[in-house]
Amino acid sequence: MKSIFLGGTEPMNKSISLIAATALALSMIAPSALAESPKTAADYQDLTNLSPELQTQIDSLLAKGIFEGVSDDSFGIAQNMTRAQFAKVASLVFGLQADASLQTSGFADVTSDDPANGWAIPYIEAAKKAGMIDGMTDTTFAPGDPVTIGQLDAVLVKGLGKTVNVSATPWYEDAVKQATGLGIHPSGKAGDAPATRADLVQAAYAAWQAAHPEKEQGQAQEPVSISSVQASGDQTVEVKLSRAIDTAKPVLTLSRNGKVIDTSTIWSDDKTSATLTLLSDEKLATGSYLVTLSGPNGSAAQSVTGTLNIGATVAIGKYNYTTDSSFELSDVIDSGLTGGASGTYGNASRAEAEDPIFSKFAKEIEITVTNSAGEEVATSGIVQSVSSSNPSVVKTGVSANHKGFILGNQAGTATVNVIYEALNGDMKQLTIPVTVKHEAVAAQLIEVRDTGITCDTTVTNGVYSGSFNAYEKMDMKVTDNFGIEYKRGEVQSYNFALNVFFNPKDIVRGASDDGSGTVTVNSAGIVQITGDITSFLLTAALPNGKEASVYVTVRKKS
Repeated sequence: MKSIFLGGTEPMNKSISLIAATALALSMIAPSALAESPKTAADYQDLTNLSPELQTQIDSLLAKGIFEGVSDDSFGIAQNMTRAQFAKVASLVFGLQADASLQTSGFADVTSDDPANGWAIPYIEAAKKAGMIDGMTDTTFAPGDPVTIGQLDAVLVKGLGKTVNVSATPWYEDAVKQATGLGIHPSGKAGDAPATRADLVQAAYAAWQAAHPEKEQGQAQEPVSISSVQASGDQTVEVKLSRAIDTAKPVLTLSRNGKVIDTSTIWSDDKTSATLTLLSDEKLATGSYLVTLSGPNGSAAQSVTGTLNIGATVAIGKYNYTTDSSFELSDVIDSGLTGGASGTYGNASRAEAEDPIFSKFAKEIEITVTNSAGEEVATSGIVQSVSSSNPSVVKTGVSANHKGFILGNQAGTATVNVIYEALNGDMKQLTIPVTVKHEAVAAQLIEVRDTGITCDTTVTNGVYSGSFNAYEKMDMKVTDNFGIEYKRGEVQSYNFALNVFFNPKDIVRGASDDGSGTVTVNSAGIVQITGDITSFLLTAALPNGKEASVYVTVRKKS
């Protein structure tokens, strides 16, 4: 079996790649440069708005020679990592012996005359020899392909001497689980997402600390900070730190509006994260919570804090950011509802109905931005990632235009953690409780927004006939019991769940009609008119008895 660095049997997305200059800048450093003092985050123009913890991590990795910038004044923090670049970083993190004189590789697509990736041969071969990395096939490595979060997790977990199980679906499930437990998984990122240099900084920093605990003994500890705070249930909060600490000394407290909430604390084995559990029957509610780490080195003066925002309005600079305080969804997948999405007769396909990004059963996590006057500010998508505390209950997705969505899988509760980019460029996090009910989707309200329809009929073999699509012509809007709106063609696509049916009434016939003229509507919503019909009332009705009608005028064309 190939190493999990390859993505198991799932091919990596090859649409993202870095320019050759990036790879060269990462590896081909002049000997004279090595003698200079290492750079810090302050030397790079694209690192001016970093969080303190990320800046500390970058400074540490720059000092250790594990990272360099992509140019003299740019770190490339948001760029994606290639397989070749990651092979180098992984080798340096775990202190692998890379033979700098090596000019040949066991992979046909890694050659010394390749200006973009040839430099990586010593690192690729060292990581392969250590059992951390393998090729896409026995003969190809794809050095310019992007690294995914799952692959990043897998390699770093293996580098720490642990075995990764790739038999699950998706293949990276165990790698992500272990990496999360070890504190090296980039917060809020899905396993199939491309890994940025920011992701690798955080993961490499944590992995280096775990791999070299002896390096910290007898030396001044780097300042600890709270990397993330996330709700993992309606009574539990997960806190991650920038590094491991002595858990016999510090105290973690959770407070809201200045009031401390009684909690129990369980630290992870590697001392880089902790779970706070509310001791009373009280549950996490809408609002802002403050997590305080007091005296990480035995001194209360060294306290650091992190914030957990649950469906609250948060002020960032001159703007307020607001989202719904909670969500309710139907268990559309587990209940078997999506099995009716046949992809025929205008219905959506099952793949679409079960995809949180495209399904109408999904709800968008809308973040409204307003200014100090309460006026809404137009923004493009700002959501960077969405993760669920229980993916078996709530599925999540982020579209290409940075909008976040959630979809109910099975009945239960979960918390959804959203990372979004504020207008000032800062990355912020909010948490929203989600309840998935074992309650079928049902149409509740129907509205027809067209006041009248005209349909032309023509003569064929002496008989007038014509047709039109009722879903499109009636311009319907249907609202279901979860508040989701379906418009025009969406009603037709999801009618396997909505069950809208049509009924032609008050049919008026022309003088030449002998009583044989008909108006029928088939399962695809096609209204068929046959004979000398001059008008009728077309009604769209719901199973609950609600209906809406439109008057149809028939014109005869010669």
